Amino acid sequence: MRSIRRPSIVGCFTVLLVLASIACRDPYPGPRYRGAGATQPRRGGTFRVATFTDLRSLDPHVAYDETSGEGVHLLFDTLVDYEPGTARLVPSLAERWTVSPDGRTFTFQLRPDVRFHNGRLLVADDVRRSFERMLDPARIPCPGTTFYHLIEGFDDFQNHARSTLRGITVVDAHTVQFTLSEPDQTFLSALALPFAAPVPVELADSMGRDRFAQSPVGTGPFVLERWEMGARLIFRRNPRYWRSDYPHLDRIVLETGIAPHLQFMRFQRGDLDHVDSGGIITADHVWLQRNAAWRPYIENLPDIALWGVAMNTERPPWNNVHLRRAFAFAIDRESLCRSRNNRVRPIGGVYPPELPGYDPTLPGAQRFDPQRAREEMALAGHANGLPGEHLLWVIEGDAGMFYGQQLQADLRRVGINVRLRPASFAVFLENTERRGSAELSLSGWSQDFPDPSNFIDTLFHSRSIQAENSQNQAFYSNPRLDTLLDHARVELDPRRRIEMYRQAERIVVNDAPWAFLYYPVKTEVRQPYVRGYRPSPVWSHEFRPIWLDLPLRRFAARSSPFDGTESLFATLTAPGGWP
Repeated sequence: MRSIRRPSIVGCFTVLLVLASIACRDPYPGPRYRGAGATQPRRGGTFRVATFTDLRSLDPHVAYDETSGEGVHLLFDTLVDYEPGTARLVPSLAERWTVSPDGRTFTFQLRPDVRFHNGRLLVADDVRRSFERMLDPARIPCPGTTFYHLIEGFDDFQNHARSTLRGITVVDAHTVQFTLSEPDQTFLSALALPFAAPVPVELADSMGRDRFAQSPVGTGPFVLERWEMGARLIFRRNPRYWRSDYPHLDRIVLETGIAPHLQFMRFQRGDLDHVDSGGIITADHVWLQRNAAWRPYIENLPDIALWGVAMNTERPPWNNVHLRRAFAFAIDRESLCRSRNNRVRPIGGVYPPELPGYDPTLPGAQRFDPQRAREEMALAGHANGLPGEHLLWVIEGDAGMFYGQQLQADLRRVGINVRLRPASFAVFLENTERRGSAELSLSGWSQDFPDPSNFIDTLFHSRSIQAENSQNQAFYSNPRLDTLLDHARVELDPRRRIEMYRQAERIVVNDAPWAFLYYPVKTEVRQPYVRGYRPSPVWSHEFRPIWLDLPLRRFAARSSPFDGTESLFATLTAPGGWP
C-alpha cells in the first residue's frame, strides 16, 4: 500500500507560528513596485502625495505657507523661475530680460504664446495690473509687499496718492519694464515668488477674493480640477501650456489632513508616491534609514529653514527684552534635538548653515544657559518667576505637542509657565499673523530664495508688520535694524553686504524677539518608478518635472523566502511546500 504524506501536527504548528510571526511583522519591508525601465520621460499617470495640513488659499497674491505654496506653484508661472534642483534663475513667462547698467531698470520680453487657463492670451498689461492688485492693501492683504517696495512710486501707490504704479511701464503688448528707486540685489529673485505671478485681474475682481482663492486661474502647467475642502485637491495637466512637451503627468492628487503615521503607511503600501519628513514619524524615520531596500530612493538634506518661538514684542510682558532673553536661554536645544533622533539641529541665530551670511561663531548666539536665564529673569523684575500662565500657540498634531511640552518643561524651571494652544494650520496662521492676537507662537520659516534678506527682512523688519498676514510675527520694530537692512538690500559689494547682514543678525539675537530653536534635516523618499524629481533648494517640493515610469511592475520575489509575507506565503502554499 502506497504511503500518503500528510502534514504532521508538529509541521502544522510550525507553519502557524511562522504565519503568526508574519502578521506581527511589517508587511511592506521594501518597495512593492518598480518602473518599466524607460530612459526618456513618458506622458501619463497620476502622482499622489499627502499632507497633514490643509491649504489656506490658492491665490498667489495671498498664499504664503509651504502647503498652499505647493499648489500655487503648480497653477501659476512667473516671469522668471528656478531651474529644477538648483537656485539658478532661468526664463519662464519672460523669454529674456535685460538690466540697465545702474541696476535700476529691468525690461522683460514676454513669450508670445502664453495663455491663461481660460484661454485668454497673456499680455504685458496683465503683469502691470497683477502687481497693482497685489500691492494695493485695499484690495488684497498681501504678505509679500515688502519684496517690491523699491519699485518707483511704491509708497504713493500704497497710500493711494496715485492710482497706478509709476515704476511699471507697458512698453508694448509683450514688453514690460520695472524701474526701481535704488538697485535691489534681490529683485530678480522676488520676481520668481508666487506674489509676482500674473492673474487675469478682471476675472479675479469679478469672482471676489474668496472665490478666486478657491477657483484660481493662472498660466501654470496644471489646472485645478477639483478642491474637496479638508480632503484633497486634484490638479490636471494644462492642455494650453506654453511648453508643448511639459508637464508629463496627467494629474497630481494632493490629499490633505492625513496624519503623518498614516502617510508613511500608505506610502509603504504603494498608495502614495512620495513622502517627506512631515509624513514620517521618528520610529518610521529610524526604520527607513536602516532599510537597504529603500536607500536608493531616499534624500537627506539640511533644510534652509528655521524654527523658534516668536514673542509678541508689542504685548506685555514680552515687550521686556530681559524676559525675552530669559526665555531664549532657558531652552535646552540639544536635548530637544536628541529626543527627535537628531532629525533637527540646534540653532542660536537667524540664519541656518546653508544660507549665505551664516556665522558659525555668532557672538551672543542663543544657547541653553539656565544661570543666564535666571539672571535675565531678575533683571526683568521677575526673580521669583513670571506671574500667570502664558499662551503658546502650536500647530496641532504630535510634533507640535511634543515640542510644546519640551518647552513647557524647560521654561518652568526658570519660572515661566506656558499653556499650549494647539490649532489647525490655517487657524494658527490666522491668529499668529494678526496684530494684537497671539502672545507666543512656535513658528517656522523656510527660504523663498537663497539670500539672508529673505529671513531677516521678512521676519524682523518693521516693514513686514501688517494688521493681518504679518510675516513679522513678533511685531518687532528697531529703527537701527531697519536702516541697516535697507542699506544691505542695495549694497553692491557682496562681501560688505554679507557683513551688514551679519551685523543685523547680532542685533536681532541680542534683542531676542524670537527664541531660535532648530533647523530641520529634511528627509524625502519616493517610489522607484517616480522619475525626474530633484529636491529643490528653493521650493518645498518641485513636482512639476516629475514623470512616472509606467506601466508598474512588482519587484521580483526576494532570494530568501523569509524576507516578506508574499514570498513566504507563496513558498508555503506551493505544491510540495508544506513541511
